[in-house]
Amino acid sequence: MRRWNPLPSVPLNSCFPCGEGYNQAVNMRVEREREIYRGRVFRLVEKDLRLPNGRRTRFSIIEHPGAVAVVPVFDNGDVMLIRQFRPSLGREIYEIPAGTLEEGEKPLQTARREIVEETGYRARRWSRLGEFYTAPGFCNEVLHVFAARGLEPARAEGDADEMIRPARVPFRRAVEMIRKGIIRDAKSIAGLLLYDGRR
Repeated sequence: MRRWNPLPSVPLNSCFPCGEGYNQAVNMRVEREREIYRGRVFRLVEKDLRLPNGRRTRFSIIEHPGAVAVVPVFDNGDVMLIRQFRPSLGREIYEIPAGTLEEGEKPLQTARREIVEETGYRARRWSRLGEFYTAPGFCNEVLHVFAARGLEPARAEGDADEMIRPARVPFRRAVEMIRKGIIRDAKSIAGLLLYDGRR
């Protein structure tokens, strides 16, 4: 078994002043690429890479166009969750509204479309909460998170392959659902806690 020798702990600010630079691109070269699978939303590619340290390796990477997630907030502070059936899990789970960027769409455009399709509400006021990589070990998806306020009823056709039921809950109840393991969807946990930090 190869032994792992951890590097000494170094404060972040000593490497990158003000925390900047942690996501800068590095010198990596793709020497060969082969498409393994192309689906409706993503494609799986196999890449032969020369890493920044000069070593060669092969990676399987899911390439994804990106997505959005929305925390819909009512005037009294309640939030709108959804209960969505996920075939990959074989069960219904609690989430916040979300969806994949379509070709040519900006994240806010996607967010405006998805909130209507999944909750039956539109929003008059929008604010960006943040963005993050969902699974950087094997996927390049970036998820953009928004808070939506000034909600009013709207009507739109949802996707035919989605089974969704809206669920309005007090915000503190949503946070408690995270702590109790009732909300287990990563983007929903991240989105709700990002909103909690900005309230």
